[in-house]
Amino acid sequence: MANRKRTSADKIRLFRSLFSGLKNVYGTYDVKTGRVRQVKEPVTDDVIRAHLRGIQSYGVYLLTGERTGALAVDFDEDEPGLPLCFATGAKRFGLAAYTERSKSKGYHVWMFFDKGGVPARKARLVAHKLLTDMGRERTEVFPKQDALAQGVSYGNFIHAPLFGLLARRGRTVFIDPDEPTRMYPDQWGLLAQVQRVSESKLDAVIRDCELGAWHQMAESGESKEPGQPDDNVSPFGLPPCARKMLAEGVAAYQRVSCFRLAVHLKRFGLPYDLAVAALKAWAQKNHPAEGKRIITDREIEYQARCAFENSYRSFGCEDPAISAYCDTDCPLYAHTVGKSAAGKNGKS
Repeated sequence: MANRKRTSADKIRLFRSLFSGLKNVYGTYDVKTGRVRQVKEPVTDDVIRAHLRGIQSYGVYLLTGERTGALAVDFDEDEPGLPLCFATGAKRFGLAAYTERSKSKGYHVWMFFDKGGVPARKARLVAHKLLTDMGRERTEVFPKQDALAQGVSYGNFIHAPLFGLLARRGRTVFIDPDEPTRMYPDQWGLLAQVQRVSESKLDAVIRDCELGAWHQMAESGESKEPGQPDDNVSPFGLPPCARKMLAEGVAAYQRVSCFRLAVHLKRFGLPYDLAVAALKAWAQKNHPAEGKRIITDREIEYQARCAFENSYRSFGCEDPAISAYCDTDCPLYAHTVGKSAAGKNGKS
């Protein structure tokens, strides 16, 4: 489908595979008055066709029981830096996210999950973690609940992208992450190649960031003050991969590399301000491929703040950004990757 002209049926099939939820109800709104309403009718191909043609909008109820096939974060401000910051934070954990310019103002950031969906609680927990790292805890996340309560048939709907009437005006379209002021040139090509997030990836983020404990602390009102001693200090000092990356710069994965380096510098005992200064000097050595720009000071400060304000157990040895510089003689390698490989080999 990626290399040929897509028919209307192709587009509807692709759209429904991504923006699906409850099948017996959807939301819509009056384009003249803006009044929203619920339509208790089946979500058919005709409903999607009318949406894509700009006849009647379609709003999807993402939450089905306790699961969801997609997640959307709703940024109300017309500031592209916010959704791009969230998408960058997601990418740091290996989670793909896609930014849509919403119907009136602001942006939606979408994350799509494997067929069958994932527990909404896990998806929302990870999204709220990323928003907390940004200092945007109050930002709306769809679905808005972890599960439909007993006796409750519907959650909340969110307007789906590519509403024909507005897409022609540059609204409800996905933006180009490299040029956030313009729409992505091939909307359907982008949707055909989205990277879905597995439940196991969400589990890895929840485990590595201790989000279960973090969530319980948030519920109880407890928190750890920034600057408190970090119990997760590496006994190995600054590893060879980090030293090599700092000395030579990198050609790819700049944001992920920046975050991982900040984690190592924190574990090494460097204070935040000196770590940021070191990372800004490191950025000038980077040589990004394909004409891409060097990571900005603002992006460096964000990645470093995320690393210093939170406790991460993962050393990142298996991350592609780090593995290219990995030294198998490194004691950290033996402690993480080697130990993991030995465990796998020992399984019956």
